[in-house]
Amino acid sequence: MKSKFAQKFNHDPIASDYDDNVQNEDNPIRKGYGGLMKWIKEKTKESNILIDLGCGTGNTSNQIDSAKKIYCVDISQSMLDIAKEKLKNNENIVFIKSDLLSFFDDFKNNKQIDTIISTYAIHHLTQDEKHILFEKAFSFLPKGGKIIFGDLMFESKEYENQMKNKYPDLVEDFDDELYWYIDDESKKLESVGFKIEVKRFSDLSWGIYGTK
Repeated sequence: MKSKFAQKFNHDPIASDYDDNVQNEDNPIRKGYGGLMKWIKEKTKESNILIDLGCGTGNTSNQIDSAKKIYCVDISQSMLDIAKEKLKNNENIVFIKSDLLSFFDDFKNNKQIDTIISTYAIHHLTQDEKHILFEKAFSFLPKGGKIIFGDLMFESKEYENQMKNKYPDLVEDFDDELYWYIDDESKKLESVGFKIEVKRFSDLSWGIYGTK
């Protein structure tokens, strides 16, 4: 199954500028990025074999130095090429060109994956697709397995309206993306079987940590 907007959000055209853009915390959409990355580094200290969904240019995987193997997954070949160069000294990384959802259908899982991470990628999925991903992630992981998601999120529909009033210049950006609604997605993650905790890094950047 391929996600509906896979090609729309394929970052090939902006790959060369992506790192400068994503690390510009003067932009409210990017604020909290550094804190979220540090949080992921801390949360993955005991992880052995990980999947980095929507790995982009490899910034998230570059934070992780304790894993025995990382599967870096992205649909953008240009982003993967940058990630390969950035992570060329890490022999424990496997790069896979795939859509976020298609990956689960194609990858032969032997239940050795203990952690699935994703940063600033799942907001490219529709709400129904997010729920499908949650279910696939749960079935992929062994008991005790972890999900660590950092992304652009609204607490609720009401919170979205508050953010649109606070950041009127960003309304078009908000409407063009598919931000998480934490209240809805938290319930879905819990109904799938995850025990979760939510952490806020800025108005728009949040983290969700879940265990199976």
